[in-house]
Amino acid sequence: MKNLFFKTIITTSISFEKKNLTIIKDFLRIFPYSKFFKRKNYKIRQIISYCKIKKIENLIVLVKKGFQIFLWQIDLKSGFINAYKIVSLILSRNIDKSGKETNHNPELIFRNFKGKLGLTISTMIRKLFPGNPNFKGRQVITFYFRKKLIFSRFHRYLFSSSGKDVKIQELGPRIIFKFIGIFFL
Repeated sequence: MKNLFFKTIITTSISFEKKNLTIIKDFLRIFPYSKFFKRKNYKIRQIISYCKIKKIENLIVLVKKGFQIFLWQIDLKSGFINAYKIVSLILSRNIDKSGKETNHNPELIFRNFKGKLGLTISTMIRKLFPGNPNFKGRQVITFYFRKKLIFSRFHRYLFSSSGKDVKIQELGPRIIFKFIGIFFL
């Protein structure tokens, strides 16, 4: 990141294990202008107050319950919370021939986000990303919505030397979220 402006803070539940920090590293790669905030013993209300003082727009909380990981996306401007369950997660390091991301803002592609629920979810997801994709980086994040499941892939498209052929290189991670619900602070 070239500047010190952070749009999103990522934190965990208090009982989140250190061995799961690789998940956070992958989330930091996906979301531009994001920063990890070590939770310690702070309550969520205290973290939200801190974020509002610092004019941070989004808070992502990763919560581990048993073998399941949940993600809360809190929009601090509107006060809405989207809750997701991570159904499937393949980390970047576990993807064969995965590439390295660059500092360019990715393009966003949303497929099948129809109806009030789909539009609401896509609007909340868009708030995690800057509105100006940098096409020179050739990075794309695709979200596909079906039956309350959100499939997410992070790719880079590569042109051949002739410029006629295009290939896709996966950057990872591969994530499938299950939408749980929308709540208000």
